Amino acid sequence: MSDTAREQDDPRVKTRIRTTRVVAAIVLLGLLFVAPSWGRHGVVAEILRWSGYLALIVGVMGRVWCAAYIGGRKSQIVVDVGPYSTTRNPLYVFSFAGLVGIGLISGMLAVTGALAVGFALYYRGVVAGEEVFLNARHPEEFGDYMTRVPRWIPDPRLYREAGEPMGLPRNVLITIRESSVFFLALPLFALIGWLQESGTLPVLIRLP
Repeated sequence: MSDTAREQDDPRVKTRIRTTRVVAAIVLLGLLFVAPSWGRHGVVAEILRWSGYLALIVGVMGRVWCAAYIGGRKSQIVVDVGPYSTTRNPLYVFSFAGLVGIGLISGMLAVTGALAVGFALYYRGVVAGEEVFLNARHPEEFGDYMTRVPRWIPDPRLYREAGEPMGLPRNVLITIRESSVFFLALPLFALIGWLQESGTLPVLIRLP
């Protein structure tokens, strides 16, 4: 069994994946009937949309970058190089960037804020649980890592490069495939906008 398979069999991972899918479905259902108060065209809409594109690209590319260092070895070793030398949770930081990008592409700051707050609250607990697990598995290494590297906010001054390839190629490809789902937000919001403007979907709420 591969490292990725073992990680996906972890009850915590299964719960996180299931929760993410349920929340995503609920949010998508709600967004079918919500539209930006300033419309989907114009200066404000374009600024939000292009800011969202940038955040989305950073998020996806960052996740792949992380996989190049830790792909398939998340619970096996303590990685403290590459993006993991600047923050202990770069994968979640880049996922946050991607989620903010999705919110901005929706054209609504209220939706962006709600997604950001929800992510921060949920993953605060996820990270706390992972830290307990890793500290028990690698007490000396992880304890030292926690004292040197911040949990969330990256510190570029701490950056260190790896001396050799680390991530397993197969897992990097898996991350590319999984991260590409973020880009579905582009055609999805375009479709929702078209359906609302054509009157096929009723707009029940308008948010800034």
